[in-house]
Amino acid sequence: MKWYGDKKELWKEIIDSVSNDLKRNPIMIEKDTIQSLFLYELSKYGFPFVFKGGTSLSKAYKLIDRFSEDIDLSLSRKITDSEKRKSKEIIMNIANNLGFVLTNLDKVMSRHDYNKYIFEYDSLFSEKKLEIIIETSYYQISYPVNKISISSYINIFCQKNNVKMPFEFKAMEFDMNVQSLERTFIDKIFAVCDYKIQNMMDRDSRHLYDIAKIEPMITYNDDFKKLILEVRADRTKSKNNPSANYIFNINEMLKDIIDSNFYKSDYNNITIKLLYEKYSYDDAIDNGIKKVYNEGVF
Repeated sequence: MKWYGDKKELWKEIIDSVSNDLKRNPIMIEKDTIQSLFLYELSKYGFPFVFKGGTSLSKAYKLIDRFSEDIDLSLSRKITDSEKRKSKEIIMNIANNLGFVLTNLDKVMSRHDYNKYIFEYDSLFSEKKLEIIIETSYYQISYPVNKISISSYINIFCQKNNVKMPFEFKAMEFDMNVQSLERTFIDKIFAVCDYKIQNMMDRDSRHLYDIAKIEPMITYNDDFKKLILEVRADRTKSKNNPSANYIFNINEMLKDIIDSNFYKSDYNNITIKLLYEKYSYDDAIDNGIKKVYNEGVF
């Protein structure tokens, strides 16, 4: 069984039409469709999965205009080891039903708080198999969480042109649990500081773009400041989040990132290629972490 079922040629025609209309590479439209299929199936399980990260900013909040390959998942509550095994079973069952093949089986451990599933799938637009990546992170509970409509490029195309799919496609638009914008914003601020401490700028400058796109939606009130404190306390429990340690002043770190141009080379060489809009490094800094620095809330 493949993700396209018995409608291979019809799917190819649909994705080609969406690609031409929205001026997106058909491989990107196809990947977005496959992500939607996976998330839709995941949403039907009574399990506390929470969709978060860059792809959620695109598919749920419609705030970013860049390619995001990974599906990032967390949980809305603590779970037992047996539930961790269950979460792996759910992900594997969905993947198998969609015809995905796990290529890093030896690296995915049921009891681990973090796993990266690398699945291959048959593409209608590439002779070689392509990848979809599912990352699960259970170090910290996701909160706040909202029930939000998940959209797809196909849904955008259909609404724009007032057309209907020639067959039922429930994954075109559906609801699922998504981490709040405020929490994602805070996580990304800490993330760019974590990577600075670890001297890891490769492929991480995309967070600067995301921060800049989220920032206009943030209200710097007492509730937001309280959430920063709660998230920081949670992040201190993980060795992977060094900047949460209270020895670091986040505002000073943001100033250092700005002054040193730490992420500039990666942004200009990598992140810009992922964007579907013109958005320079200076745009990302001025509209993002520079505003956060000036607010002084961290």
